Amino acid sequence: MNNDQKKLSDAAAVAQFKLALIAPVIHGLYPDASRNAYYQRITEKPFTLPDGFVFQYSPKTISKWVSLYQNGGIEALMPQKRSDKGSSRALPDTAIEESLRLKEAFPRLNATQIHRQLVAEAFLPAPVSVCAVQRFIKKHDLKSARNPNMRDTKAFEEDAFGRLIPVIFHI
Repeated sequence: MNNDQKKLSDAAAVAQFKLALIAPVIHGLYPDASRNAYYQRITEKPFTLPDGFVFQYSPKTISKWVSLYQNGGIEALMPQKRSDKGSSRALPDTAIEESLRLKEAFPRLNATQIHRQLVAEAFLPAPVSVCAVQRFIKKHDLKSARNPNMRDTKAFEEDAFGRLIPVIFHI
């Protein structure tokens, strides 16, 4: 069985699992006083999915499945691929362009420094975490310096002995 057949088989198993949960509602055979009461009752405990994961759904999700099935049949219950897969939702395009420009101009900048610069120049809202920038840098292989003779250094590290200049404070 190749990879595409396995994915289709797994998607069909998930759709059948969802259909088994919503079948009493579709046929009007639920034992509870209302649909909402049925949704509440069946979502009190977590479910073991066909792939073995244990997950707890909300009543609203089950209601959404009923609507999906009524509009599109069992195929609508199959898991869908994300339309934005592979792109960053946290970083706007302007921040991505500026990150690339900063990394090209200053190859030794790390993700924290780039994040700080993006926030300071309003390319990025402050709530966006440093992790989003780190993921972007790692995904695009921008982590290390492009010059093979140049290596990444730590905050207080130089390439040769005695290169750090001591700062003397006068009080």
